[in-house]
Amino acid sequence: YGGFEISMSPGYSATVGESFLREGMCYAVACIRGGGEFGARWHRAAKKELRWRAYEDFAAVAKDLVTTGVTTHGTLGCMGGSNGGLLTGAMMTHYPHLFGAVVSQCPL
Repeated sequence: YGGFEISMSPGYSATVGESFLREGMCYAVACIRGGGEFGARWHRAAKKELRWRAYEDFAAVAKDLVTTGVTTHGTLGCMGGSNGGLLTGAMMTHYPHLFGAVVSQCPL
């Protein structure tokens, strides 16, 4: 999500397990700067003129998922709503080569 100091903590979701994991897919949550996962400094590290850092972090996670063999660019997708919709819109615009699919839900 990477914004408003909101944390996207790792956890198990039965819906994700049923929908993705059973079919041999994986699901990753990227804790990027701008969120609240690691406190106020982490949040401030991607605010205002530093906002682009959140997008760079997300792109770095996508690249690492491919580099480590978890997925391929063609089968990697991302999805986000609200601030996450803005994030995924930035991925589609500035990093289209990293993703096979992008879902941007109600971007800010």
